[in-house]
Amino acid sequence: MVDQTVLIVGVASFQGFHIARRLLQEGFDVVGIDDEGRHKTRIAKQRLYVLTHPQFQLIRTTLVNKTVIRSILKRHEPRHIILCSTRTVDNPLERYELMKRYIALHTKRVPLQSFITFDLPVQEVSEAGPAIHLFTEDVFGPWDDASTLVSKAIVAVDRGVRLSGYYATDIINVSYIDDVVESVVRLLRLIQTGMSPVGYFQIPASDYVNVQTLLSDIGHILNKSAKTSLPMRESVLRQSAVPTLDTLIGFSPSTSLFEGLEQVVDWYISYKTMMKEGIK
Repeated sequence: MVDQTVLIVGVASFQGFHIARRLLQEGFDVVGIDDEGRHKTRIAKQRLYVLTHPQFQLIRTTLVNKTVIRSILKRHEPRHIILCSTRTVDNPLERYELMKRYIALHTKRVPLQSFITFDLPVQEVSEAGPAIHLFTEDVFGPWDDASTLVSKAIVAVDRGVRLSGYYATDIINVSYIDDVVESVVRLLRLIQTGMSPVGYFQIPASDYVNVQTLLSDIGHILNKSAKTSLPMRESVLRQSAVPTLDTLIGFSPSTSLFEGLEQVVDWYISYKTMMKEGIK
């Protein structure tokens, strides 16, 4: 797996950050593209400073900067490109189309082994092309920015307030970020054997729970009383017609919600303490 460069677009995102850290551990050279624009959250900026490694290079730019992106592809000749989702982007499909154009020019010089995307609107992608489109559901883990349901729930229980905008009976399909990253690593290993899968694949959830159970588990871990008196409605388990990735790579996410929550809450407490002490 070594001696290959991976280009991660959106490396400051929750997914991009964790994927980059793991790939560096695996011996890859990683080039990360991101910026510190006015829409970046504080924690997204901090993720960039955490990603310190001799085999990591951060380039602060955006995909609209054609000259810089073409120069990056020419100089680093990545064999794999991962386009990560970011919640501050208004049009993820526009980023995808831009990256496709750059790849079309780049692969005339250097063959690309894989182009992996995350969470594009599946109904709006007209064709799979050369890309592997990965879809996830409620992914959670350390270094999230309190924009996912799990992170919002942790903050709500910690502050002793009621979680708004959700019903107690809503079912969430959760996957721990380490399981998602493991799926990506195994996919890259498969590709390196010569296989070239393309199309749409879902990284399956590792656990299914309702919001009331989520709040109760967080309260137990934090040793605080969770406000679980949320409104009720008929619960629906979301199911997708997209084929799952586990049948292809031989790995399925298995970290339980409670096990993942223990790790996230430990990180959350440490991070909150760090911020209170003024370490920016």
